[in-house]
Amino acid sequence: MDRREFLRTGAEATLLGSVVSAGSGSAVQAGDAAERPWSVGYAEAQITPAPRQVQMCGFGRERYAEGTLAPLLTQVVALRDREGRTGVLIAADILDFDRVMVEAIRHAVTRKYGIPAENVMLSASHTHWGPAVRFCMSFGVGAPNVWYMGFLEDKILAGVDGALKNLSPATVEYGSIDFRSIGCCRRFPVDGKIKWAPYAEGSFDGHTPILRIKRGGAPRQLLMVGHACHPTSSGKIEKWSPDYPGAMRDWLAGQLPETKGVFVQGCGGDAKVVHKDPKTGKLVFSADPGRSEAAGQKLAKAVLAHLKKGRMIPLDARLACSLATGQLSYGERWSREEIQRQAYETKKNWQTWWARQCLALPTRNKSFQYDVQVWKLGNRLTIFGMEGEVCSPWGPMLRPMARTEQAMVVGYANGTGSYIPDKRIVREGGYEGLTSQRAYFLPGPFTENIDSEIKNIVRKAVPPNKLRRR
Repeated sequence: MDRREFLRTGAEATLLGSVVSAGSGSAVQAGDAAERPWSVGYAEAQITPAPRQVQMCGFGRERYAEGTLAPLLTQVVALRDREGRTGVLIAADILDFDRVMVEAIRHAVTRKYGIPAENVMLSASHTHWGPAVRFCMSFGVGAPNVWYMGFLEDKILAGVDGALKNLSPATVEYGSIDFRSIGCCRRFPVDGKIKWAPYAEGSFDGHTPILRIKRGGAPRQLLMVGHACHPTSSGKIEKWSPDYPGAMRDWLAGQLPETKGVFVQGCGGDAKVVHKDPKTGKLVFSADPGRSEAAGQKLAKAVLAHLKKGRMIPLDARLACSLATGQLSYGERWSREEIQRQAYETKKNWQTWWARQCLALPTRNKSFQYDVQVWKLGNRLTIFGMEGEVCSPWGPMLRPMARTEQAMVVGYANGTGSYIPDKRIVREGGYEGLTSQRAYFLPGPFTENIDSEIKNIVRKAVPPNKLRRR
């Protein structure tokens, strides 16, 4: 920054002593801002489609929204460190991002602001009551409307512009809780096979990160919360909804003055929201808007309880970003004979249309491109941006690979082109390890080499301890 901007930023930092605090935490003091001079901007916009404008994405059946239960949002958080390095986080209430859209957004941001691709991270909440926006997806689980995709991209880029114009002196703190009160594993083993049912003894990543940002401008506080669980808890309603992540945001905003909540999905590819059936006392999948709202509020209350009594770690204003790419191997591909049988001889369902799509648009890719994005905030926190529907075993595998004392994982980041199982899930099969890859229009499942293949990409992406200037 030039001298005038530095002096202006220093003067604005004196305002931080009046920033609201969550719970009983003390307000930010001007001295704190001087030690950790982040500049943080925020912008949001509604991205709710019109009724029946575009198919709803998820569940493998024809679905069109007839109205809106709660608005869908895109939110942009811009982080600028003391050296002028800028990171842009884009969150959106959609099932997932298409790789081409991610590249288009990064290209536009780089061209206009000089912010490199590795400094732009996109995160889908994975709500199943959002619009289809992917090209490489079986149309049986949601065909895109390209005109809506253009609208969404324009809203996101306007949000980036707004967040960068809204930069304000800020402090950034990190904390985490182990929260397991709304979801559990959905991979239930029965006679050597995997079916979907609540499985409390199964793998579940309860690691729930919290980033608290206190700013000199409005909104005065941002609470970024991650949780690893499918937003599939609103039932058979045909209305647009952000599901439990939206309820979490709303509750935080209602309880805390001048506060915005931001949700990022974790390693929740094999987890669903559950509750105890009042009649049987057994766990069942939640499938009702009231249950969804209750789950979001329960998550928000756990976050607030931590902010009142838990430890938050201040993060120094130094940002390092990196992006590495590699390839994941396909196992045995589905044969043309099998695809033709599914296309022509079975009862019509979403796999019928997957098979016909395969015949109409055959893929010749020998392997699957997989990108890993890593952000390092100060010398204490690493954020992994992992593509795909990342399953729960990956959280405990990835966090120890960080070169910082703290780490968090953002799943469903950037291009979400498949489920990302670990080798155990590949071996066991079931939806996450096998048949889901048809929904994502892949030519076959992954192999048991997936753990080593992804870890090799992660090692390339984890930045050295010395921060690189740009």
